[in-house]
Amino acid sequence: MRVHLFVCTLLLGLAAGRAQAQLAVSGGLEYLHWAEDTQPISVRERGPLVTAGLAYTQPKDKGFLFAYRGKLYIGEVDYDGALLFAPNVPITGTTRYTGVANEAQLRYRVGHGLDFFGAAGVDAWERRLSSDQKENFTIAFVRLGVESTSKGKGWLLGAGIKYPVWARENAHFDDLGYDQNPYLKPGKNVSVFGQVGYRFEEHWALIGYMDSFRFSQSNVVTVTRNGAPAGAFLQPASELYVFGLKLEYTF
Repeated sequence: MRVHLFVCTLLLGLAAGRAQAQLAVSGGLEYLHWAEDTQPISVRERGPLVTAGLAYTQPKDKGFLFAYRGKLYIGEVDYDGALLFAPNVPITGTTRYTGVANEAQLRYRVGHGLDFFGAAGVDAWERRLSSDQKENFTIAFVRLGVESTSKGKGWLLGAGIKYPVWARENAHFDDLGYDQNPYLKPGKNVSVFGQVGYRFEEHWALIGYMDSFRFSQSNVVTVTRNGAPAGAFLQPASELYVFGLKLEYTF
């Protein structure tokens, strides 16, 4: 979180002496859908998150340019699944999500309001299922996409693909009474993203978007309790989809 605040402060300083209409802040709501392929009862989480975003784009009419995108998100969603140590017992409850995403982009502006871009970033979130059970995910990812841009009134469109090049899950096994805390490594799959928005005047735009991660089954880790074998764990194949709507103000 300190890194995110540092980046935000740095970008504000960069933008202060540059051309107008390059720094943007936003706020909005997302609907999260998380699914795990668990047996015999599948895990499903659905619900709203509150978001705040910051974006910076280097002022340039054509050619290569740098951009940054950052987002904070938090909220509680509905949980439908089973007990960790009794997978045949169905339960419902709430899961609390808290996370931050940071992304650096290299864009190529061809003119006529069209950018092609490649991006690399890190998305890190805590998924707290109860007072004594939580999971921390850290995902490094790359994206390739295309976006339309508009300084005046007009549509804002974009789409592309996303790939998690590095994924780690800290399930905090030691907090559950085990001797070790090995990290899980979710498998990596390609996912998609997209947006549809409209800039209704120079400073204001309303943008709807979809983002996602897809993970295959992780490695299997074994743990002990008081030196005795106590079981094996894995992260099942999982999917994360968010559908959002944000109001953006561009300076």
